[in-house]
This record gives sequence, C-alpha cells and structure tokens, in this order.
Amino acid sequence: MTTTSEHADPVPAGTEIVGAELTGGLNGWSTTASAAAGVEEMVLLDGPLGIVSKAMDERDTSLIMPSGTALGATWNPELVREIGQVIGQQGVERGVSAILGPNLNMPRSPLTGRGFEMFSEDPYLTGTLGAAWVEGLQSQGVGSCTKHVVANDTETERRRMNSRVEQATLRETYLLPFEVTVRAANPWMLMMAYNRVNGTHCSQNADLISVLKEEWRYDGVVVSDWYGVDDTVAAANAGLDLEMPGPATYLGGRFAEAVASGTVAPERLGDAVERVTRLADRTGRRTGATLPAPAHVRSREEQLKVLREAAGQSFVLLENKDATLPLDLSRVKTLAVVGPNADKPCFQGGTFATVRPEGQVVTPLDAIREAAGPGVEVLYEPGAAPASALSLTELGSTAPDGTPGVLLEILPAGEADDVLYREIRKSSAFVWFGPVPGLGAGVPGRARITAHVNLSAPARWMVGAGGTGVSSLRVDGQEVLVVPPPAPDDVMGVVARADTREIPVDLPAGTAELVIDMAFQPGRVQAITAVATPEQVTDPLSAAVDLAARADAVVVVIGDQQGSSRESADRTTAALDPSSDWLVDAVAGVAANTIVVVNASRAVLLPWADKVKAVLMAWFPGQEFGPALAGVLTGSTAPAGRLPVSFPGRNEDIPGWGTALDADLTLDYSASEPMGYRHFQTAELQPRYPFGYGLGYTSFELVDAVASASSSVSARQGDGAHGVSVRATVTNTGASRGRDVVQAYLRAPHETDFRLAGFAGTHLAAGESREVDIALEPLCFRRWDSTASAWVVPSGEWEIRTSRNAAAGGILCRIPL
Repeated sequence: MTTTSEHADPVPAGTEIVGAELTGGLNGWSTTASAAAGVEEMVLLDGPLGIVSKAMDERDTSLIMPSGTALGATWNPELVREIGQVIGQQGVERGVSAILGPNLNMPRSPLTGRGFEMFSEDPYLTGTLGAAWVEGLQSQGVGSCTKHVVANDTETERRRMNSRVEQATLRETYLLPFEVTVRAANPWMLMMAYNRVNGTHCSQNADLISVLKEEWRYDGVVVSDWYGVDDTVAAANAGLDLEMPGPATYLGGRFAEAVASGTVAPERLGDAVERVTRLADRTGRRTGATLPAPAHVRSREEQLKVLREAAGQSFVLLENKDATLPLDLSRVKTLAVVGPNADKPCFQGGTFATVRPEGQVVTPLDAIREAAGPGVEVLYEPGAAPASALSLTELGSTAPDGTPGVLLEILPAGEADDVLYREIRKSSAFVWFGPVPGLGAGVPGRARITAHVNLSAPARWMVGAGGTGVSSLRVDGQEVLVVPPPAPDDVMGVVARADTREIPVDLPAGTAELVIDMAFQPGRVQAITAVATPEQVTDPLSAAVDLAARADAVVVVIGDQQGSSRESADRTTAALDPSSDWLVDAVAGVAANTIVVVNASRAVLLPWADKVKAVLMAWFPGQEFGPALAGVLTGSTAPAGRLPVSFPGRNEDIPGWGTALDADLTLDYSASEPMGYRHFQTAELQPRYPFGYGLGYTSFELVDAVASASSSVSARQGDGAHGVSVRATVTNTGASRGRDVVQAYLRAPHETDFRLAGFAGTHLAAGESREVDIALEPLCFRRWDSTASAWVVPSGEWEIRTSRNAAAGGILCRIPL
C-alpha cells in the first residue's frame, strides 16, 4: 500500500481515470453512480436498531429491533441472525443496498453514551453475535457496513479525541470483534471511526487500514464515518475507499486529481474503484443486473414474532426472591403498575439511527392490562416525571388550524415572511442532510415550528429550543428565549444530541401559541428542535406510593429515555435518574411484593435491589417490549438472558473511573485496562452482578466438564490454536423447562485473568441432563508480541474454566499446548 511518505509517478496527461467518482458519496445517504464503470447509485441507511428514514421523517417507519445490548444479552447467535434477516428484508423492501450496522465497539464503561448500540463488553461475544447479525442481513442481499473501526467507545469530543492504545490491547481486545466478524461473515463494508487512534484519524490511519486489507485480506469497501475525512492524500494513501456523505469533499474527483499529480498511486484508486464495484456486484447494483432475492421472507406477523422472541430472551432476571415471578394472577386482585417507563417506554437509544416505529406499538402498561385479563384490576400511576423532555406532539400540540401536530415552515433568510415550504408534522424535531425542503442545499434560510397547546388551567412548562442556527422562542408573540448557534466543530454533536436550551414559561388556561424560529447559515446538515416538560401539578411519588400500598403486587417500570441516553454524549454516573431510585425505595417501603423492571441500555447501579422481590433487566428491547414483558411477567415465556456487561456495585468500581481526556484530548486506555469482567478479576473486586449472570424460572447445575484437544490441533501464527473444545454436562434441577448458557473461559500460561473463549445455549426440560460441546475460538489463544510485532500462541499449560458466569467458580480443566 502506498503511504503518504511515498510518491507515485504523475499519470501522463490525457490518461483516463475511470470510476473515480465512485469514491465519493452523491448525497447524505447514497453513493455516486458511474456510467463508465457500470455502477448504479447505492443507498446506505443507518440501521443497527432498524431501517432509518432517509429523510429523517417520522412518517417513514420501520420495525424497531432490540438494541445491541439487548441482543448481546440473548447470548444466542441463531436468534441474532434472524434479527439480521428481518432488517435485511425490510432493507430490500425499501431499496436499500447496505445498512450501517452492526456496531462492534464495546462499552468500556457504563458511562459510554452510545453503549445501547454495542453488544457486549467482551470481544469474542461481540464478534460472534456481530457475525450472526451480518450473516442474517447479507443473506437477504443487503450489505452490512460494520462499524466503527476502532476504539470509538467514548462520545466526548469523539470527532477530535485520540484513543491511545498499546498494540497488544488494541489487537487482542478492540480489533478482535471486527476480526471475528470479518473472518466468519465478511461484511461488505467496514466503517472507520471519527476518533484518532495513537494520533491519527481512523479514516486516514494507514496502520489500521493495513490490518484490515493486508493482514485480514478484507475485500470489502472501507468507508469513512459521515464527515469523517479532512485530508485527500492522507485518506487515499491510508486505504480509504469511499467518503461519505456526498457531495464528496476530499475523495471522488479530488482522488483522481491526487493520482494525476503523483501524490497517490494509480493502484490505490484502482483498488478503491474495484471495491466499490464489488459492492455493486454483491447488492445487484451493476447496470442491467438483477437485484438479489431475499433468502428468508417473513410476513409482518412473523417478523414481529422474531422481535418479540428476541426481546423476551434478552430480559435478564437479576433477583427473584420467593419465586415471586412469574406472577400467580389467581392470587392477585389488584395489580399496581407504576413508573414513567410503563406508559412511555424507551424502545431505543437517541441517535442519528433513531427509527420511527412501524404499526401500532403496545406499551408495557397496555400489554400487562391485556395479559392480566378481566379478573385483575390493573391501576397505574407514573410516580415520577419522564427523565427527559418530550416533543410538543407528545404533549398534544396542534397546528394553528387545529390538526394534531405542529406546523413546519421553511422561509428565506432575513425578515421576510415568504413561506417557501409548509406542512403539518407529527414531530417537533427535524434534521436535513443536504437540501432543506423548499430551499435547497448550501444556502441560508429559516425554519419555523408553530404549535398550539390547549390547557384547562394555567400551568408552568419548561420549554426548550435549539438547532444548527440562532433559535428563538416566542410565546403568544412575545420572545422569551434566544439560543446561539453551536460551535462549528460541534454541529454534528448538537444534531445527534438534539440539544436545546430550556426556560420556564407560564402558560395561560386556554390556547397558547409557541413559535420556534431558527435562522441558519449554509451547511451540510440543518436541524431544529422544540421540546417541553410540564411542571407536575400534584406529587406523582405520593400518588404511586398510595396505589402501591393497597395493591396485591406492584410492577415498577423505570429506566432511561431517548433524551437521557444519546449518541454524542457520555454519562457521569452509572446511576439511574434519582427520581427512579426514590420511586423504588418508596414503593418497596409499603409493598411487600415489589417487582422492578429496568428499561435501560447499560449496566446500572441498583442500590435498592435487596429491598424488592424481583428485578428484571429489560434493556432497550425494541417495539415488542410490551408484549414480551407481559409474557415474561405472567409466565407464558421465561426470561433467558445473561448479562453481556458487568454491573458494578458503585461508580468507583467502574473500569477507568475518574479518567478523562487530557488537555490534548487524549484518552489513555492503559488506565482502565483490562476492562469489563477482566477488570473485576484483576482488581479483585466483586461486581454487583457478574458478566454472564442471569436467573430463570428454573435452576441449573453444571455437573461435569472435560477439555480436549484433537489430534490435529495446530497453533498457527495469526490464526490461533484450532481443535480445542470442552464437553460439559448440565442438568435442569428445577420444575420447568428453561434455557441455560454454558460458558468457557480461557487463561494463558502466566496470566492472571480468564477470557471468554466459547459458549453454548441449551434448552432443557425439568430434570433433564445434557452434554454440551463448546468449540473454543482459535483466535482467543493468540497473544500479541509487541517486540516482534507478531501473534504468538504461548506454550505451556492453559486453563479452561467452564461456568455459568464470569465470577462463578465453575469446573477447571487444564490442557497443554
């Protein structure tokens, strides 16, 4: 690969460079076509959580899948593969060539803002589930753009920060999920991350891209994250194939110019064009080609069944004292449901990849009411305000003509009131990549939201406005707030976070008019957001406690909201919103049978866990949350999840607690390595709930485990050790059928901690025993020798611990290599 320190000879004048336009995007979500190369435009849409609207339009809907952490909690590659198939089928139906997912970064900490998209804190589990997701997706003829290579696990200053990671850690931990997925499923695209790694931006990092293309022999397209390139020659010479979004700023025509000038070798352009053309071949986007037919076609009800099963299998039962779950409804006359997330659940995290749900979505509250039946009185109190502000439409706003929603208008720059575009929308947050409706791209203008709210009595609301320009808020014609534009280097962050500035506003009884007006300058993306939070008139906590005190059982549903769990913003604590903890404490004080459902995407602190009867971790489980939860609570299905992340007992036990970016925006990874469950092992800390842990409605016992190496076991540089396996015997010692996950952890000679190297799920009837075979991942036997810059398989006695979670003693076997 030609690097920036080498120079090719200038291309002779008149030499035709065919297909250079393929290396730059056409617009926000499409690649550029090339008649000369016979390649059509290809649509690339965000999609780890489902298919995202190309226009960011709430009317453009698709199914919301369980989030990455929820899928990680299933420990079930077959089920994750089915989720990939469902997304792929939806992609085919929408004319999509590739989906921007899955996210194979890992949450180094519960503070990671985008952790909801990530499968697990373990590289092998992440890579295995990632490969299954990719296989399912690509079996439908839709490509996976697996992301983000690499060490993109903090949202703070993510476009500028530098991840300082020594080579062994980088390769054994952070690159490993990508390598496992590339070897097993060969995603058709890989996306480079925004951040720098060891000083160089990932899209321009020749050391990283050479690992993909030369060491792994990866044959797909290496693409930038959106707006993740800032140097033509550096990106081209590093090995980047495609710049997104378009129109191209650094590749495309400038790639050809760099080749013509001799600063980039012609072979490098040829490689990029060949790879984009190969993507067109794979997705049926060559001129005259036939689109590939999906291998697995499901009806909509069958798709929802997959989502429901995945959500149910993701739920992790953390506590179940006195076998409180499943609920025996014959003993329950009054069931109290409390908590804001019961009626306003969080199906997904806040991100550019937010999916607008398809069809009628049933809330947990409504699903519980339906499952309980007419013989049980189900009563509800929110108990606390939502953890984040709501859109105006969620608060019942109307356009000036009385139609539910808001009036969105686009106007030219300046004071003129000449409306160029007008429509009524069911959202109060809007994003445009490229052209703004009625105005076009690259020109200044104004966006205006007008909403009427009708109140039966005077009320105080916190009303917020924000966007990519100067935003103002008027209430009944009076300006009450002006919000300055974002800093130029944080525009994308503001858009991703939907940042607003809020002000208390006293609204009269009757109809009040809210107008948010934003004046923006030319830019590649524009956004305007309006939100509000009504002040609580009565004490929601007291009402919930009063209800709980007179109920036979209480289900408390608490957790995060999209506004409190967002891309482009990290957390400062693993705790839930304080009002959630106060609610559980108060309810547990008056109700003996308190069940808590945690609707959060991350490891959280649960200071009240010992005071309640049952705790169910529900993650962000997608749009089938309600029916899946009702099934688990009432026992028609059993929770089968195992933790994909370690739950700390306190903030101070989090890996890297107290570390932050330094003055040069560098994050030193050595301060928090090893991370995840390996941190708890090496620091000799006890997690609140360990990685791999989970209860069910039955019980299991690991009876025996034997490790073996086949006669053909081999250790090859770079490929690890093949032919090592474990055979374990597990028994269902309970009274009902259930699923257990047997886990195999590996420790190299002279190391102190164990690493996951294999697992297997098995369904067992009550009293049944079964042998489970686990083939250990060969790559998990490798260690990076930084002195030799090469992989080695340490010789000596290896230890294999077969157990039911990372902290359990399990059964220890030894095997020489």
